[in-house]
Amino acid sequence: MTRTETRRFGRRRRLVTAIMTTIVIAGLAVTCVATKPWNLIGHLTADGQSASASRNVDVTTLRTQPVTKGVLNAETRLGATLQYDKASDFTAATGTITQLPIAGKQINTGEQVYEMDGVPVPLFHGERPFWRTLQTDVTDGPDVTQLEQNLAELGFFGGTPDAHFDWLTREAVRQWQRSLGLTGGAADGVFQPSSVAVAASVPIRITQVKAKLGESNVSPASYTNVTLHVEATLTATQAATFKAGDKVQVVLPDNTTIDTTLSSVDQGGQSTGTDGQVTSPSARVDFPDQSKVTKFGPVSVNLVIPNTSASASAETLIVPVTAIVASAGNTYAVDVVRGDTLVRVPVEIGLVANAQVQLTKADGLQAGDKVVVS
Repeated sequence: MTRTETRRFGRRRRLVTAIMTTIVIAGLAVTCVATKPWNLIGHLTADGQSASASRNVDVTTLRTQPVTKGVLNAETRLGATLQYDKASDFTAATGTITQLPIAGKQINTGEQVYEMDGVPVPLFHGERPFWRTLQTDVTDGPDVTQLEQNLAELGFFGGTPDAHFDWLTREAVRQWQRSLGLTGGAADGVFQPSSVAVAASVPIRITQVKAKLGESNVSPASYTNVTLHVEATLTATQAATFKAGDKVQVVLPDNTTIDTTLSSVDQGGQSTGTDGQVTSPSARVDFPDQSKVTKFGPVSVNLVIPNTSASASAETLIVPVTAIVASAGNTYAVDVVRGDTLVRVPVEIGLVANAQVQLTKADGLQAGDKVVVS
């Protein structure tokens, strides 16, 4: 092929290419005029739904519920536990443990907790442990008062408890020692701290035996008080809302209820001493009349706290929870049937309770309107 023929062939190829390109562009233009994709794009939102306020649908296929108006019966229902206070350990035995208590046993002042070196170790109560030997030559102190108070309860001390250890105290201790089976020089009227187990209050309940027979220098057992209370974990928002004295209802395992009040609300945040962990907020209910809960023992219960906020008593529009449509940016809406169309109405929500939602703002929505539910 000559150089002139080559140039002619190249010109023809470029001409064919230009003609084909023109045909393709013309075809796309015709298609766009027919389909009008700019209208389609304009009617779609970012999530693919129509941006129009209303949509033509077959409303007879939709499940709907009416909008109502009234006061939402709001309450907070919490899982809780009927329980004893946290267990404490008795002071370690200084001698050989020769008898142990039984878990679950209740013990009162003067009753045996365990046995050491063949001698009963009874229960005394007080705010402080006994830390020194008490006899007639010791200085006055609150530990003497505590000893005399316990001896008086048991009928061994006839005077008025005070901080002074005198001959009357010595004789009371001697009589008490003899009641434990001590004789001769062992009943000397001298009080040794290791001769009793001390709890802050009585009676107590043994929760766990922690030692074995024959061991020494170990705690014989752990214990709690014998009163049950209800405790429930709260969120930070709930802890900031509820307060001591708020009315509550405790639902027991047999579905009976006790109407009472919150004894305390703990905001939490205290160190647990484990890997930087802190306690959770919690609510507590005490029972001055233990007869209503004693038979259940430690068990799961429900705690119902009515909502006492101002919005809880306000009359508003109310819709089912399943009518709420969540949108981007923490906004909400409901779909309302208006004739043969479906209208999406933006709303603001308030309290949520019993599968219903309080609407604090819903422009154009009225009681009796039908909202779509899922």
